[in-house]
Amino acid sequence: MGEPENAPPHWLNSHFAKAGNRLRFDRFMELCLYDEKNGYYAQNITSVGAIGDFSTTPALSSLLADSLSRSIADSDLHDVIEIGPGAGHLAAQILSQLRPSLLSFRKRIRYHLVERSPPLRHTLQKRLRRSARIHPNVKCALEAAGGRAFIISNELVDAFPVRVFRNSSEEVQELFLSLKNGSLTEEWISPGLLPDSTQFETFHDCPQRIEIHESYRSWMEQWLPFFKKGKWVTIDYGGTTSEIHHRRPHGTLRAYYHHDCLTGPDLYRLPGRQDLTADVNFDDLIYWGEKAGLSTIRLVTQHEYCLTHPENVADTPENQFLTDLSGAGSAFKVLEQERG
Repeated sequence: MGEPENAPPHWLNSHFAKAGNRLRFDRFMELCLYDEKNGYYAQNITSVGAIGDFSTTPALSSLLADSLSRSIADSDLHDVIEIGPGAGHLAAQILSQLRPSLLSFRKRIRYHLVERSPPLRHTLQKRLRRSARIHPNVKCALEAAGGRAFIISNELVDAFPVRVFRNSSEEVQELFLSLKNGSLTEEWISPGLLPDSTQFETFHDCPQRIEIHESYRSWMEQWLPFFKKGKWVTIDYGGTTSEIHHRRPHGTLRAYYHHDCLTGPDLYRLPGRQDLTADVNFDDLIYWGEKAGLSTIRLVTQHEYCLTHPENVADTPENQFLTDLSGAGSAFKVLEQERG
């Protein structure tokens, strides 16, 4: 007999055993993405683009880098920290536009990268060589920058594990996974203490599923005390609570495998070999940031952010795709926050 459908890889069995055969979904997602030996980001991400599982905006066009470079040049900050730079496309584009010959002699940019994936760290070293310093975490990068920096994260938040909830008969339930007859099985259980999220404010209005990036908030709060002054720009796909729930009331959780989008039972088909993600709730990001002492400058679409100076934007198919209001131009949002 063959293995049952949705049978997990053997390396996950010990984790289920340690958890009493019940893993909360965010722990399952963390293992699938970040397990040191078998996780998706630990072993499978060596390229981004047509032959990978996803394409990021900088891999398609320098349009985002153009807007970010203008903002960096207009600031009084000399250190740039990019968190989760992937293959380094955005960093290379920004460094090219901010090279000393194009800046005031008083403005010299020091570029810092924070990347945890070993394959991507190797790729970054080959691509950027001595143009940027690579750090193991944000705290180290901020210490090198003296606590003052222009921070960038592009498609970072969506890679953090999420907790998944649904409302059923006026009761909030949380998603756990267990092994039954050799297959991964969903279990919906009363969660006890709920995470601090804006999404619960309208959660009982109608049947829905939500995903909360609680792990992102915990990670952010570890290093924010070392961020003394500067600006933080977050780019990702998602929206406000009302936008997300109107568009996808049954949740946004999905997997990608060679550019194929997988949902439902297919989420559990290839643990460790496929990307897992969910839309980013920017209401939560604003709320968490303000509770931690950040000020919100603005939340805009990628279309608005990249077309601040439309006369300078080349009319190419790639730029049209990235600013299309019926596609990436509205699906991606840009959040600007500041400290000090």
